[in-house]
Amino acid sequence: MSDDGGVGLVALGALLGYVGAEVAPTSPFEHLLWPNRHLSHLSLSSALAIAILMPMGGPIHKAALEIFDKLYAHGLFLGRQRGHMLGTAFFNDIGWTYTLHGPGHEGLTKKTRNCLWALALGLLPVPEFDSNSNNRRSRNRREEKGLARKSTIRARTCVHHLTFSPATIEDKNSNLPFVKEHTKMPNISVHLTIMLGESTAIIIAVVLIAVWRTPWAALWLAPLALRLLSAVFTLHREPLVSSTEEIATEKHQDFQINCPPSIGNFMIFTGPPTIVLQFMRHYGHPVRHRPREVLQLVIIIILASIFPVGLITSTLSMPRNLQYVWFGYQIYLVAALHFARYSPFIKNISTQAAIADALDRRGSGDLSRGQSILFGQKRHGSGTIRVELVVTYHERYQDGQKAMEKLLSRHVEMKSETADDKSSLHRESCSKRALEGVEAVDHSALQA
Repeated sequence: MSDDGGVGLVALGALLGYVGAEVAPTSPFEHLLWPNRHLSHLSLSSALAIAILMPMGGPIHKAALEIFDKLYAHGLFLGRQRGHMLGTAFFNDIGWTYTLHGPGHEGLTKKTRNCLWALALGLLPVPEFDSNSNNRRSRNRREEKGLARKSTIRARTCVHHLTFSPATIEDKNSNLPFVKEHTKMPNISVHLTIMLGESTAIIIAVVLIAVWRTPWAALWLAPLALRLLSAVFTLHREPLVSSTEEIATEKHQDFQINCPPSIGNFMIFTGPPTIVLQFMRHYGHPVRHRPREVLQLVIIIILASIFPVGLITSTLSMPRNLQYVWFGYQIYLVAALHFARYSPFIKNISTQAAIADALDRRGSGDLSRGQSILFGQKRHGSGTIRVELVVTYHERYQDGQKAMEKLLSRHVEMKSETADDKSSLHRESCSKRALEGVEAVDHSALQA
């Protein structure tokens, strides 16, 4: 194209490619590869944000290269069942650690890997309580919430205590909220979320077909088709372990989650090690299937190629009116990438968001009185668990740390009490045997 308008569009395309590629995150590809985790919690409150902020297009080639760099570094290009998926877009590593507290395990620290519950607790709000009121009712209410009176609030923090246990028949038949996460084929809500995310592209494609009857509309519909294809052939995931009598009778242990300073909260998980540790080991890990893995990689390549291919074809052979439509849509996509990068609405459609909503179903944000939910693949499934959360709120980081240490000291106190009980029983037994011995001697003397 030799006219000034064509040169201007080419320059605009180059600018969009540079600016958009710099801001595009890798999270859309993580959502693509694990739709059951990231796209399953569709709600009316999040529908508008999904439609505006979650189309998959624009200059995302740089983010795709970052995904491929990690896959290559983890050895996933070597062949069938080769390499490690932890730390890639298939199975992200959040980078946190946990410390096990229990007899014989003091100070043992390991990685949390892709811990679903730690991410869910991070989405819970911290309620604001009246810290300046001097009336008695306010002071009593604040004491119930675990808040101490402070003249200056430095940083509100909270201590989350999660207790895990196998769900009983009574739990499954109760009205406790149930959060489901599919580990195989995505449910209908995932497909609806994808179509809603591409609704702007669908509308434009329909208009193009109705007005110009042009096959160029396929350029707008390609991301939708690729995302639906990826969801249909998504990798299956490791499910929950089935509950057994041995698991139910396991001794509960405390797991301190070492949150990064940016989070500013404290988390303690308590429960049978088999149940708790599955979330910090292999729950949700992809089930290796080479044809599906290769297909997902091909889809990523095609999605990343849509923008450069569209840029070239639009300048070479696309009618001028369609060029304006295409470049206008690309401007919108780049703007959406900027807003979506820091938008909290994107996280509201994930499984961890579903857990947070179920725990805070009253909407008050106050969980100091405790709240229980069920989690699993099926409500009456063998792996379904019950999770109870109790939160205390504090106005200083140091106060929260002290509350956590007090909570962790329970097993030491219980161990001491158990030892005292055993010692007391031993003394009573010795005294009883001594008394029986004296009575036996007296009886022998009387017979003599």
